[in-house]
Amino acid sequence: MQFSRFPDRVSSSDAPLVIFDLDDTLIASFDGYVELHQRVAADLGWEIPTRQALIPYAQTWEATLERLFPERNLAPFFDRYEQIADDLPYPAIPGVTEALAQLRARAYSLWIVTKRTRRRLDQRLINAGISSDLFDGIFTNEQQPAPKPDPRCFDPIWQQIGGRAPAVYIGDRHEDRLAADAAGLTFVAVRTGPEADYAWVGELEDHRVLGSAADTPSWLSQHHRAVLNSAATPRKHR
Repeated sequence: MQFSRFPDRVSSSDAPLVIFDLDDTLIASFDGYVELHQRVAADLGWEIPTRQALIPYAQTWEATLERLFPERNLAPFFDRYEQIADDLPYPAIPGVTEALAQLRARAYSLWIVTKRTRRRLDQRLINAGISSDLFDGIFTNEQQPAPKPDPRCFDPIWQQIGGRAPAVYIGDRHEDRLAADAAGLTFVAVRTGPEADYAWVGELEDHRVLGSAADTPSWLSQHHRAVLNSAATPRKHR
């Protein structure tokens, strides 16, 4: 690869890690998630959850369903969901695939830390046109000591690289911010998730709220050095 093609290229030893959430950060998930859950509930003759009721997400999908459908036997829901889950592919957030390619070309190390399980993850990435080869690691719920908002969700990264490193975490939910803050990472919010209208109001500086993850390359061009200089001591988890 000719370095002259990338005037904004950074040295891998002088670059913060760029860690992304997945759902509604890189891929547009929530609309399909709502439609799938409402369709399954309707097919089963169960109460249909509202869009608002589907915004909160528990530690696992199963725990989320237990909250939505207390005292229900969830086996029929799981069965019906499996039958139709691939009917609604989750597309990439517009501009994200190009942004990821730019970051990789500039020698940034890219990662994903998600609450999603490994099941169906590869298919969702394929449907979105996002190559897993762009990332140095993708860590799902079952691969983490504890899921977000626990900062230990990032431990698999530190284990893989042999220690902590300056990093930015880009996500769409308040729990993403809690995990990043507790781990001492720079957090940048994106307004592509279901909490966008209220999660960051009055809490984050304007420059740390992006329209979408597609804006990451330009944001790093401006704030790359600040991320390196602000590598923080992990804060007590709230």
